[in-house]
Amino acid sequence: MTLPELIVFDLDNCVWFPEMYQLWGGGAPFKQKSDGDLSDRNGERVYLMGDIRNIMNELKNDSKYANVEIAIASCCDEPTWAEECLRKFKINDNDHLGSVFKYKHIYKGSKANHFRALANESGYDFDQMVFFDDQTGNCQTVSKLGVTCVLTPHGVTRAHFDKGLEQFANGKTGTIVRL
Repeated sequence: MTLPELIVFDLDNCVWFPEMYQLWGGGAPFKQKSDGDLSDRNGERVYLMGDIRNIMNELKNDSKYANVEIAIASCCDEPTWAEECLRKFKINDNDHLGSVFKYKHIYKGSKANHFRALANESGYDFDQMVFFDDQTGNCQTVSKLGVTCVLTPHGVTRAHFDKGLEQFANGKTGTIVRL
């Protein structure tokens, strides 16, 4: 199967839950829990959604993804909290979630701006990218650039991930995959 050059993930309500703004009044510092989740300073649980832990472990360690780069495009309200969560979530015994990503764009603004920055930084054309996000509006915006988008309303599952890569391999760039 033909793989994209760049796979991009939103964070809030796509990779983890809850969204960072939902932790206002709590937030950093985050503590690792024995079950692999995190908790904020008020004890609120923060967890990886869908199959993201296994998918990220695969992206990091499976040789079939050796030439694929991984990125974040997130409009997260609390970028420093997100960075801390990326450092503290483990995807296996040796690797943390943040180690998977080559490019990290975590700031307010249009997803179109995130993707223009990613294209500029990575050198990849939009039609060589796949994007996973929980918001329809973001997928609509980014698909207009020519990116294959996957709508993930309840986090990135194995079915979402596989269908997105299949859609890309079938030359369906600039489309939105819905399950």
